[in-house]
Amino acid sequence: MNVIASRAGRLLAVVATALCIGWSTGHGAPPTPADIATLCASAEDQSHCGRLVEAWQMPRLPGLATRNGDELRVTLFPSGVATFRDEVRITGAQTYALWDALDRINGVVLFTTDGDRSGFLLLLRNNGRQVRLPAEPMLSPDRQYLVTADFCASGCDNEVALWRVTREDVRKDRVLRPDGT
Repeated sequence: MNVIASRAGRLLAVVATALCIGWSTGHGAPPTPADIATLCASAEDQSHCGRLVEAWQMPRLPGLATRNGDELRVTLFPSGVATFRDEVRITGAQTYALWDALDRINGVVLFTTDGDRSGFLLLLRNNGRQVRLPAEPMLSPDRQYLVTADFCASGCDNEVALWRVTREDVRKDRVLRPDGT
Protein backbone atom coordinates (compact mmCIF):
# COMPACT_ATOMS: atom_id res chain seq x y z
CA MET A 1 0.00 0.00 0.00
CA ASN A 2 2.83 2.43 0.81
CA VAL A 3 4.43 1.67 -2.55
CA ILE A 4 1.21 2.67 -4.36
CA ALA A 5 0.82 5.81 -2.27
CA SER A 6 4.47 6.70 -2.83
CA ARG A 7 4.20 6.16 -6.59
CA ALA A 8 0.98 8.16 -6.75
CA GLY A 9 2.55 10.92 -4.66
CA ARG A 10 5.57 11.16 -6.96
CA LEU A 11 3.37 11.31 -10.07
CA LEU A 12 1.15 13.96 -8.48
CA ALA A 13 4.29 15.94 -7.59
CA VAL A 14 5.45 15.77 -11.23
CA VAL A 15 2.04 16.92 -12.49
CA ALA A 16 1.82 19.72 -9.90
CA THR A 17 5.32 20.86 -10.82
CA ALA A 18 4.39 20.78 -14.49
CA LEU A 19 1.37 22.96 -13.91
CA CYS A 20 3.30 25.38 -11.69
CA ILE A 21 6.23 25.85 -14.06
CA GLY A 22 4.02 25.87 -17.12
CA TRP A 23 4.91 22.92 -19.32
CA SER A 24 4.26 23.86 -22.88
CA THR A 25 3.33 21.97 -25.98
CA GLY A 26 6.61 22.99 -27.56
CA HIS A 27 6.60 26.14 -29.62
CA GLY A 28 4.28 28.35 -27.61
CA ALA A 29 1.39 28.49 -30.08
CA PRO A 30 -1.13 25.84 -29.04
CA PRO A 31 -4.75 26.92 -29.10
CA THR A 32 -5.84 28.15 -25.68
CA PRO A 33 -9.25 27.27 -24.25
CA ALA A 34 -10.36 30.81 -25.16
CA ASP A 35 -9.10 30.34 -28.74
CA ILE A 36 -10.98 27.05 -29.02
CA ALA A 37 -14.17 28.58 -27.61
CA THR A 38 -14.00 31.44 -30.10
CA LEU A 39 -13.03 29.30 -33.10
CA CYS A 40 -15.57 26.57 -32.38
CA ALA A 41 -18.52 28.71 -31.26
CA SER A 42 -20.43 27.91 -34.44
CA ALA A 43 -18.97 24.43 -35.10
CA GLU A 44 -21.44 21.72 -36.07
CA ASP A 45 -19.53 18.97 -34.24
CA GLN A 46 -16.08 17.99 -32.93
CA SER A 47 -14.78 17.23 -36.39
CA HIS A 48 -15.81 20.66 -37.64
CA CYS A 49 -14.19 22.27 -34.60
CA GLY A 50 -10.95 20.43 -35.40
CA ARG A 51 -11.00 21.75 -38.96
CA LEU A 52 -11.59 25.31 -37.70
CA VAL A 53 -8.59 25.04 -35.36
CA GLU A 54 -6.57 23.57 -38.24
CA ALA A 55 -7.45 26.52 -40.51
CA TRP A 56 -6.31 28.88 -37.74
CA GLN A 57 -3.06 26.94 -37.15
CA MET A 58 -1.94 26.39 -40.76
CA PRO A 59 -0.74 29.99 -41.34
CA ARG A 60 0.91 29.95 -37.90
CA LEU A 61 2.82 26.76 -38.80
CA PRO A 62 3.86 27.43 -42.41
CA GLY A 63 5.16 24.51 -44.45
CA LEU A 64 4.22 21.94 -41.81
CA ALA A 65 1.01 20.62 -43.35
CA THR A 66 -1.37 21.07 -46.25
CA ARG A 67 -4.97 20.09 -46.75
CA ASN A 68 -6.61 19.11 -50.00
CA GLY A 69 -10.25 18.19 -49.37
CA ASP A 70 -10.33 15.17 -47.05
CA GLU A 71 -6.57 14.65 -47.21
CA LEU A 72 -4.15 16.13 -44.64
CA ARG A 73 -0.47 15.89 -45.55
CA VAL A 74 2.14 16.51 -42.85
CA THR A 75 5.78 16.97 -43.82
CA LEU A 76 8.26 14.68 -42.13
CA PHE A 77 11.77 15.82 -41.30
CA PRO A 78 14.28 15.47 -42.78
CA SER A 79 12.17 14.14 -45.67
CA GLY A 80 8.88 12.53 -46.53
CA VAL A 81 5.17 13.08 -46.01
CA ALA A 82 2.59 11.40 -43.78
CA THR A 83 -0.90 11.38 -45.27
CA PHE A 84 -4.12 11.20 -43.25
CA ARG A 85 -7.44 10.79 -45.05
CA ASP A 86 -10.80 11.58 -43.46
CA GLU A 87 -13.34 8.82 -44.01
CA VAL A 88 -17.10 8.72 -43.62
CA ARG A 89 -18.37 5.30 -42.56
CA ILE A 90 -21.67 3.90 -41.39
CA THR A 91 -20.40 3.98 -37.79
CA GLY A 92 -19.39 7.65 -38.10
CA ALA A 93 -16.61 9.76 -39.50
CA GLN A 94 -12.92 9.29 -38.81
CA THR A 95 -11.16 12.64 -39.16
CA TYR A 96 -7.75 14.23 -38.65
CA ALA A 97 -6.93 17.90 -38.14
CA LEU A 98 -3.66 19.73 -37.49
CA TRP A 99 -3.70 20.88 -33.85
CA ASP A 100 -0.16 21.87 -32.85
CA ALA A 101 3.54 21.31 -33.38
CA LEU A 102 5.97 20.08 -30.75
CA ASP A 103 9.09 21.48 -32.36
CA ARG A 104 11.34 20.54 -29.43
CA ILE A 105 10.71 16.83 -30.06
CA ASN A 106 10.07 17.12 -33.82
CA GLY A 107 6.44 16.12 -33.39
CA VAL A 108 3.04 17.17 -34.67
CA VAL A 109 -0.20 16.83 -32.73
CA LEU A 110 -3.37 16.00 -34.67
CA PHE A 111 -6.91 16.18 -33.31
CA THR A 112 -8.80 13.02 -34.25
CA THR A 113 -12.38 11.88 -34.24
CA ASP A 114 -13.72 8.38 -34.71
CA GLY A 115 -17.50 8.38 -34.57
CA ASP A 116 -18.42 10.21 -31.38
CA ARG A 117 -14.99 9.73 -29.75
CA SER A 118 -12.21 12.28 -30.01
CA GLY A 119 -8.54 12.17 -29.13
CA PHE A 120 -5.11 13.19 -30.25
CA LEU A 121 -2.44 11.59 -32.37
CA LEU A 122 1.24 12.44 -31.99
CA LEU A 123 3.23 12.07 -35.20
CA LEU A 124 7.02 11.91 -34.79
CA ARG A 125 8.35 13.64 -37.84
CA ASN A 126 11.77 11.97 -37.85
CA ASN A 127 10.39 8.44 -38.39
CA GLY A 128 6.63 8.78 -39.03
CA ARG A 129 5.72 6.88 -35.84
CA GLN A 130 2.18 7.58 -34.61
CA VAL A 131 1.14 7.49 -30.94
CA ARG A 132 -2.52 7.74 -29.94
CA LEU A 133 -3.07 10.00 -26.93
CA PRO A 134 -6.33 10.39 -24.99
CA ALA A 135 -5.86 14.12 -24.36
CA GLU A 136 -3.79 17.06 -25.54
CA PRO A 137 -0.19 16.45 -24.46
CA MET A 138 1.99 18.86 -22.52
CA LEU A 139 5.78 18.64 -22.99
CA SER A 140 8.17 18.83 -20.04
CA PRO A 141 10.90 21.51 -20.11
CA ASP A 142 13.60 18.82 -20.42
CA ARG A 143 11.78 17.23 -23.42
CA GLN A 144 11.91 13.80 -21.79
CA TYR A 145 8.21 13.51 -20.91
CA LEU A 146 4.72 14.30 -22.07
CA VAL A 147 1.79 14.40 -19.68
CA THR A 148 -1.88 13.84 -20.52
CA ALA A 149 -4.88 14.21 -18.21
CA ASP A 150 -8.06 12.50 -19.39
CA PHE A 151 -11.09 12.68 -17.08
CA CYS A 152 -14.82 12.62 -17.80
CA ALA A 153 -18.05 10.93 -16.71
CA SER A 154 -17.83 8.12 -19.28
CA GLY A 155 -15.70 7.01 -22.20
CA CYS A 156 -12.38 8.35 -20.87
CA ASP A 157 -9.29 6.71 -19.44
CA ASN A 158 -9.80 8.70 -16.21
CA GLU A 159 -6.08 8.99 -15.60
CA VAL A 160 -3.08 11.24 -15.59
CA ALA A 161 -0.37 9.60 -17.69
CA LEU A 162 3.31 10.37 -17.97
CA TRP A 163 4.77 9.41 -21.34
CA ARG A 164 8.54 8.92 -21.81
CA VAL A 165 9.91 10.60 -24.93
CA THR A 166 12.92 9.22 -26.78
CA ARG A 167 14.27 10.10 -30.19
CA GLU A 168 12.51 7.12 -31.77
CA ASP A 169 9.38 6.63 -29.67
CA VAL A 170 6.89 7.83 -27.05
CA ARG A 171 5.67 5.27 -24.51
CA LYS A 172 3.35 5.46 -21.52
CA ASP A 173 5.64 5.33 -18.48
CA ARG A 174 3.44 5.99 -15.42
CA VAL A 175 -0.25 6.30 -14.69
CA LEU A 176 -2.24 7.75 -11.83
CA ARG A 177 -5.96 6.99 -11.49
CA PRO A 178 -8.42 8.28 -8.91
CA ASP A 179 -8.65 4.80 -7.38
CA GLY A 180 -4.91 4.95 -6.56
CA THR A 181 -3.68 2.50 -9.18
